[in-house]
Amino acid sequence: MKTRIGCGQFAPAPGDIQRNIRSIRDQARDAAGRGARILVLPELCLCGYPSAAEARARAVALDGPEMQSARECARSAGIAVCFGLAESAPDGRLYNSMAYVDDTGTLRSVYRKVHLWVDEKAWAVPGNGFESFDAGGLRIGIWICYDTRFPESARSLARSGATLGLIGSAWFGPEEEWELAVRSRAMDNGMFVAGAAVQGAFDHVPFHGASLVVDPHGTVLARARRDGEDLIIAEHDDEAVRKFRSRLPLLDDLRPGAYG
Repeated sequence: MKTRIGCGQFAPAPGDIQRNIRSIRDQARDAAGRGARILVLPELCLCGYPSAAEARARAVALDGPEMQSARECARSAGIAVCFGLAESAPDGRLYNSMAYVDDTGTLRSVYRKVHLWVDEKAWAVPGNGFESFDAGGLRIGIWICYDTRFPESARSLARSGATLGLIGSAWFGPEEEWELAVRSRAMDNGMFVAGAAVQGAFDHVPFHGASLVVDPHGTVLARARRDGEDLIIAEHDDEAVRKFRSRLPLLDDLRPGAYG
């Protein structure tokens, strides 16, 4: 089975959730119009990357009106959308999360960032792990930005059956390291990876990297332009995953007991 994947990027308006929802809506419509079934968008794109002082005011509840509006973007366009948000949990804790909403507007999965970046530790609580899920015949896993630097993130998802990794990113490091990390996680595990990179800056520090989609060999199938809004489309192919994992049975040949 082949599935077209959209990977979008834009510079969120800081704190202006309604404006950012309009950007999500526009990219969802564009991606659906180009035949994509899934669209992944950047880290914290619903609210913009917050400081510790701003995070609580920008955070939204999963059952709140902001999420209802974001879910409607997916439903009206008829495409699954994965996007980043500052999540306010019922117990008052805040998380750096990615939500996966299917093409009916149903919230299917929420991933809470496990490896928090320096500034995020001041406001967010880390998530507890990585779980893949079934969506339209695909097994999908999600991780966020800094998680990409930890091979265990993608590996745990691949071991649970994921053949497609979706990343939302706000990358402060060198652009070259972003692309290398994404390509490495794909080749490490024989999976497709789509990474959506936020644009703009936080506290006058620019974000780096362009959105890209990578195949199991680590080959870049599509790459967005370096600055500003863009949308790329590439194809996930189950057969490409099967052939790679048959030729290189990396997941079967793991020896966890030997790694200490």
